[in-house]
Amino acid sequence: MSTVFVVFYRNMNLGHQNSPDRAALEDALREAGASFVRSFQTNGTVLVKVGDEDPREVVDRAAPRLTAVSGYKDAAIVRPVDHLETILDRNPFAGSTDERTYRETFTFFDGDHDFGAPVPWTNRRGDVDIIEFSQGVALGVIRKTGSRVGNPTAELEARLGVPATTRTAGTIRRLLKASR
Repeated sequence: MSTVFVVFYRNMNLGHQNSPDRAALEDALREAGASFVRSFQTNGTVLVKVGDEDPREVVDRAAPRLTAVSGYKDAAIVRPVDHLETILDRNPFAGSTDERTYRETFTFFDGDHDFGAPVPWTNRRGDVDIIEFSQGVALGVIRKTGSRVGNPTAELEARLGVPATTRTAGTIRRLLKASR
């Protein structure tokens, strides 16, 4: 049985300008070699199976089609579903939230990067806490201060200098349930 992966597309909003619709996204990945594709929600989160092939190669082959049909040409980050299950099984957010918590988050990025500061870490505004950082995933807690909500994607991109994309822990939980 092939492993299930998740593709996290950065800045994709299905059906909006410079983003494909659901059918075009799923078709591009199937034509690129995925044996199973299921777009999850509208935020560019996709479950895929690719057999014995490298999922990154499938995603890379789908990219020109996505650009041709919609203009989309941003980053796509691939993670195995099993890795996300392992993270959630540890209950990593326990003890990191309080009454100010707005969302628990997963921010994904590619490459082996050093965060450059001790973790846990809080940004200057106090609206983003990074509680774990490893293997291309930063776990965070965001807070709402006034009408402003913390932005872990912007914080990570500024620190690391690479594209990143964030999903809530609730989205990851629902995604894992859908992957079964």
